[in-house]
Amino acid sequence: MFNIMRTISTINSDFVVFINLIKGCAKRGSLLEASSLHSLIFKCGCENKDPLDNLLLGMYAKCGDLISARKVFDMANAKTVFLWTSIISGYTHMGYPAEALLLFKKLLKTSIKPNGATLATILSACADLGLVDMGKEIEEYILSNGFQSDRQVQTSLINMFSKCGSIDKAISVFERISDKDLPAWSSMINGYAIHGMAEEALVLFHKMLEINRIKPDAVVFTSILLACSHVGLVEDGLTFFKSMQKDFGIVPSVEHYMCLVDLLGRAGQFELALETIRVMPVKLQAQVWAPFLSACTKHCNLELGELAARKLLYMNPGIHGNYVLMANLYTSMGKWKEAAVTRSLMIDRGLIKAPGWSQIEISGSVNVFIAGDRSHTQSIDIYKLLEEINLKLAEAGYVPETDTVKH
Repeated sequence: MFNIMRTISTINSDFVVFINLIKGCAKRGSLLEASSLHSLIFKCGCENKDPLDNLLLGMYAKCGDLISARKVFDMANAKTVFLWTSIISGYTHMGYPAEALLLFKKLLKTSIKPNGATLATILSACADLGLVDMGKEIEEYILSNGFQSDRQVQTSLINMFSKCGSIDKAISVFERISDKDLPAWSSMINGYAIHGMAEEALVLFHKMLEINRIKPDAVVFTSILLACSHVGLVEDGLTFFKSMQKDFGIVPSVEHYMCLVDLLGRAGQFELALETIRVMPVKLQAQVWAPFLSACTKHCNLELGELAARKLLYMNPGIHGNYVLMANLYTSMGKWKEAAVTRSLMIDRGLIKAPGWSQIEISGSVNVFIAGDRSHTQSIDIYKLLEEINLKLAEAGYVPETDTVKH
């Protein structure tokens, strides 16, 4: 309609038209259209106007172009709290939580005060990085600046503490929320689920449903199925999966199917897992073969494992993780030649597996460790201590089990 208007009308585009067009481009996610629109806004002299800057930044972030989003932020004449929140959110949701945290620290040095949305977003970044100490500092800021009643912030605190391993802190935050909404209940149920506390998750779910009369959504059922999967509650999982559709009219998503297939596979119920895959929409099947293959590896089912591997490599030939899963299946059964062929196939197709890594926060400082890397400033001391531990293990009579070694 905008293009037609420009072609047949002499009406000039105004501020409101651009606001609607930016929202449209953000929903479509087309970077070409987004950059073309931005150029037109410059041409019409409407750049650097609030809220256009904020909307443009969000548009680029949703199109996956954080470089352009950052340029919009840096060029803005007046950086409002909304602009800061948008750029922090862009980095967080695009998988760059460390950069989001750096920006948040810069924000705290300005005269601008973060709002509830800012705090909720940076807590999500802390959760992704496992920075529980930083999360506790933000909690202190929340309590001292009057955000105790902000349910979005409190829900983000529950999520952060749960993902950082502090389930007791998550429970205390949940219990102090006087008027709990669905996201708060959902976050606490998910917290129990990822900690393998299935009984607590189910009790809380029934309390939410029966006592508080809050209708569950698709996200809650994902957490419930995850909880059932972690402790092998097959019958309960199947019941919840059916109830989700029958009682609440929720159409299963790929996350629900993945949880269900994982639940059945872990329990060794391969026929039922295969039947679940067969009846689900074809466009969703590509993602559920991976948990099925992992279950086959665990139960040493080579025949079904090779079936799952063929499906994975046919549907997603460009994902290196699928080749690794297939190679792990062979190595778990001592088929080293087949495993080597699988890894060679991955290399031949130009796929590179990123090395495994982990991190730990000590006294506010994040230490990152990468497999095979010795760049850590204390690597000499670390490896020396490891050698001492290995010697003590050998002296104590420890013999390693090599059946699960993948190489």
